[in-house]
Amino acid sequence: MKNIFLTNYTEQTFLSRIKDDLRQCSAFKISVSFIKKAGLVLLIKDIEAALARGVKGEIITSTYQNFTDIESLRTFMVWMDKYPNFKCHLDFESFHDDGYMTIGYHSKGYYFEFDDEIELIVGSSNITRYALLKNVEWDLVIRDSRSNNVFHQMLFEFNDKWNGTYELDREIIAKYVSKLNFAIERWDMDYESTSENVNPNYMQRRAMKELNRYRAMGMRRALIVAAAGSGKTYLAAFDARNFNPDRLLYIVHEGSILQKALETFREVFGNEHTYGIYNKDCKELDADFVFAGNIILSQNLGLFNPHDFDYIIMDECHHATAESYKKIINYFQPEFMVGLTATPERMDNEDVFELFDTNVPYELRLRDAIINELVVPFHYYGIRDSLVDYGLNKSQERKMISQLATPEHCSFIREKIEEYRPAGKLKALAFCRNVTHASMMAAELEEQGYHTAYLTGKNTIGERIKAYNDLQNESADLEILCTVDILNEGVDIPGCNMVLFLRPTDSSTVFIQQLGRGLRKYDNKEYVTVLDFIGNSYKRSVQIAFAMGSLAENFVIEKRLMKSLVRDNFSALGLEKYGVEIHFDEESQKEIIESIDSENFNSKHYLEQDYYNFKKYINAEFPPKHMDYLNNDCAPDLMRFMQIKINNRKTECYYSFLQGIGEENLPVFSDEQIKYIKYVSRFLPLVRKHEYVLIQLLLDGPMMVDELRSSARGLIENCTDEELDHAIRFMVEKAAINYQEGLYALTVDIDDQLKEYLEDLIRYGITQYEIAYRNNEKFVLYHDYRIEQVQLKMLKNPGHIFKGTYFYGDDAFVFASLKKDASVEERLNYKDKFLEPKLFQWECENNISDNDLRALRMSKYVHLFIRKVENENGVQQPYIYVGDGHFNNERKQNKLDASTGKTNITYLYDIPMDEELPDYLQYDFGVANY
Repeated sequence: MKNIFLTNYTEQTFLSRIKDDLRQCSAFKISVSFIKKAGLVLLIKDIEAALARGVKGEIITSTYQNFTDIESLRTFMVWMDKYPNFKCHLDFESFHDDGYMTIGYHSKGYYFEFDDEIELIVGSSNITRYALLKNVEWDLVIRDSRSNNVFHQMLFEFNDKWNGTYELDREIIAKYVSKLNFAIERWDMDYESTSENVNPNYMQRRAMKELNRYRAMGMRRALIVAAAGSGKTYLAAFDARNFNPDRLLYIVHEGSILQKALETFREVFGNEHTYGIYNKDCKELDADFVFAGNIILSQNLGLFNPHDFDYIIMDECHHATAESYKKIINYFQPEFMVGLTATPERMDNEDVFELFDTNVPYELRLRDAIINELVVPFHYYGIRDSLVDYGLNKSQERKMISQLATPEHCSFIREKIEEYRPAGKLKALAFCRNVTHASMMAAELEEQGYHTAYLTGKNTIGERIKAYNDLQNESADLEILCTVDILNEGVDIPGCNMVLFLRPTDSSTVFIQQLGRGLRKYDNKEYVTVLDFIGNSYKRSVQIAFAMGSLAENFVIEKRLMKSLVRDNFSALGLEKYGVEIHFDEESQKEIIESIDSENFNSKHYLEQDYYNFKKYINAEFPPKHMDYLNNDCAPDLMRFMQIKINNRKTECYYSFLQGIGEENLPVFSDEQIKYIKYVSRFLPLVRKHEYVLIQLLLDGPMMVDELRSSARGLIENCTDEELDHAIRFMVEKAAINYQEGLYALTVDIDDQLKEYLEDLIRYGITQYEIAYRNNEKFVLYHDYRIEQVQLKMLKNPGHIFKGTYFYGDDAFVFASLKKDASVEERLNYKDKFLEPKLFQWECENNISDNDLRALRMSKYVHLFIRKVENENGVQQPYIYVGDGHFNNERKQNKLDASTGKTNITYLYDIPMDEELPDYLQYDFGVANY
């Protein structure tokens, strides 16, 4: 037996011993609680070399204290894909005590097999950079023959923990990512305390920790997304202090921000460094820390060496796709560059994220800033403004400005200011259309009795700073500062207690930027009041809904959801308990909903935006799987991705949608395989799981008839022979499975990639079904159905009596569209509508035969399926199952067919319903008196 004691300072260190063992062993097992990529990189080449020569490797690690990083787990996933002889398991809250409290996974053991011997190293060392290089660590080596009982005990314990933990896969990594997003802040040895007088807040501490982690992984650029008013400039100063550069460059597009930023850095760093401004008026280039405007800097790059600055900050970097910023980014080669923005999504769709290598270590949106009390909440009032025609185009802008600045309109604005005026002295920012509007509005509001001023891009930096200070200073007379776009970003005036939107804003991004100007915290300031004067601008109305909807955990652009949010004054955002209030007057509410109705949200532009927002929300490196859309409450509706047309072709499946938007990292399938994926996807959402269970069973290969039937019955609760026979026959008829020589098999070549894809798709479909049909209903109330799904549910092709109505025994199934296509002939324009929330009027087809009429009258139950329109923006709409009723109050009527001049006979029926329509459907279906 050979025993050796190791530290980071013994002649042979722990790290060198591990490397030697990896070079010589035939197998290894590692169980450690913490693994960091910065530590793993010290062993990567040795582990990969061992795996390449066939060494069997097994690693168990944990999510204990959220310390293991995602990059390490993704490295293990790469190895698992590349080397069949490597496996990794993850303790994700796997072990619990008798009270079901999670037990921490804290082992540190390294086991190596050789020809005749085994070596076990146990002690204190995790796989982190500090543990492997610097920390005081103690580890003991035991090397002996295989018969040593210590090794048997260790293997028993390792195998027990192996069987109790999860095999690492992308799904569990995604869950861990989600957990890390909301993890409690923990101590980080890399954090360096800053000035005694200035301390980082919650957001800044988390962002600094993540920036440190990204730098440790070798990243040289990163983008921080943080809400206006949450302290981005202080964050940059704190992180710069941690980085400790000799020279620093701070860049911003707005000159008046430079002096304020300089003062912030001086507050954090004190007099350790010299500070200088570089703009058209001042050229202090010899300073340690230079604060520069982007335009003058981009025009004079030759004055600098590309390596002059160790650390560069690009503030308000959503402007970074502008040519001046691109020149700067491409010229300088700092050790680290950080971008700061509240709104990275640009109106022109240029990619800010790409400029920072898509490294986003921390993101704090306005919602999180409000919840964490980093900014004050807002009270928003959407006010219908009928005095101005906001729908005028740019060529008629002068006319609009004249309407905006009339005494009558300004009197209306004054009335609303006084109605919602906050306590204390009024300090309001008013956003105007252009310079003319700002000057005219300031003059007219002065006539209304307010002390006003206006700012434009022509004002000097000194004039701007004086205006900001006057609005901030309660002893100064200034009450309303009218401005155009120069106050969209970068400048916060903490004393501002009211924001006025006096012009149409066609961008939700600009809306949020302008709203953010009044959100900074200030003594005795409980909230900021926002008055938004809404006119008849269709585009403007939709953007308001987008802007407010963006405060949701994950905003999905879907008509019914958006209209519901507007009707309920966005109460579903869940921000009321944090002090946020959103109110629309009745006219504004109606206009916004009408604008939403007019917009096409099924376009590629909107759905692509939904997809990438969700992908970013779950921090997914690869395209989210089908199951990701069920495992997250904030996911968009996956079905919408399968129904749109891209390049005039319906996607039909998620895979084709991802192809259509140019998503990378997709598996490569043949045309036949894609055709099969589309066929399987067409069943969604499932109304029964029989077909998916059959495909799932046959993914592993052909099966005998009895074996397939028996296995399927074991996976489908209360499965009848009739149902199973129908499903098998249906799949054979559709050429999804075939039957040959006593065996059932799939009709497509299954490789590993397709199997993995179909397994995820099938799991998604079955899980979604089990959620929807957990109470074993035949049809779920207010659930969406296509006619063919109802047919499938009823097991056989229905007897067709007339369009829109089917019968199964005593049960009638009525499918009605409330709003008919204008191109459909008058004879098909039925009088289908809700008369009351529990009473539907239905008109049967013209000239119904006596036999058909008799069958209708004999039915005892009516199952009613309604849709508002047949087609919405190119997508065929499903029917909503609204419940059961019966035919009542038959009325015979004569109808004149305008096209033929003939009189046709038709029948009207009332269908009293068992259940009253919920409010949102009453609104959607236009129920009388609602």
